[in-house]
Amino acid sequence: MARAKKLDPKGFVWVAIAFVLAFFATKIPKYAKPSPLADADWQGRLAVVYVDTGNSDSIVIHFPDERTMLIDAGKPDDFDAISQVLESFGEDTIDYAVITHQHDDHIGSFPEILENYTVKTVYMPTSPISNDPTEESMRIIEEQNIPLVEIKQGVIVCDGEVKAEFLSPMYEHYGDKNDYSGVLYMTYGERSFLFMGDATTDVENDMLSKKTVPHADVLKIGHHGSKGSTSKNFLNAVTPSYAIITTGENDYGHPTKKVLDLLHAKGIEVFRSDHHGNITAVTDGEGLSITHQK
Repeated sequence: MARAKKLDPKGFVWVAIAFVLAFFATKIPKYAKPSPLADADWQGRLAVVYVDTGNSDSIVIHFPDERTMLIDAGKPDDFDAISQVLESFGEDTIDYAVITHQHDDHIGSFPEILENYTVKTVYMPTSPISNDPTEESMRIIEEQNIPLVEIKQGVIVCDGEVKAEFLSPMYEHYGDKNDYSGVLYMTYGERSFLFMGDATTDVENDMLSKKTVPHADVLKIGHHGSKGSTSKNFLNAVTPSYAIITTGENDYGHPTKKVLDLLHAKGIEVFRSDHHGNITAVTDGEGLSITHQK
């Protein structure tokens, strides 16, 4: 009678490990980071997601009627972080793509966005900034025949339930290239948002002198909280309840103690993408709530 073959204990262990991995693979969520967006009911609500792309800018806005706006596209390696937010809304179309200015921490992933999403209209300022992502974006925009609107003061993006208008740039030439940034003001019902791009205190002072600074419930702080943006007089005019700082590991000292101290002294609640991950502001036009990942 033949003896039964002895089981190899090492083989048994590997089979067990494979079984466990196969089981948990079915349990892994689509995104590694938790998202407050998935499976939510967005009917009648405006959601503004300040995407955690490190020391760069990208903001995804989901309208009550399901339209979508993208403000900036981070650095060249930020496509995955941005697309995760778009996909969590179930979006494959971007109705309004805003590039506040052409520095590569704002336009970096835009060529990949253009190639992977249906983009209906692009808004971009005329500026002397030139780099590979800008040249590639312009090539794709022309190739796909996407309407391109120059950002300047007074340009209206939408004027329905949600209203959005550019307050700057006011001039054709600036000494600081950050000041070509498109400054966008958005309202929905009683709630308002101001997106400063990388605009410096020179732009803030221009807006103050022309009395074009609006109140905003939520202020996206200019230039990642650098010392050259966000003056006391500007904050006094905007009177925000919340300040959002898009920042990550950097050698510039962003956000600076000066800006943080000023915000805290005025009792403005501060959210930072380096501390909080993706930051989501939601409003039905009356109430306003802010949640974050971390």
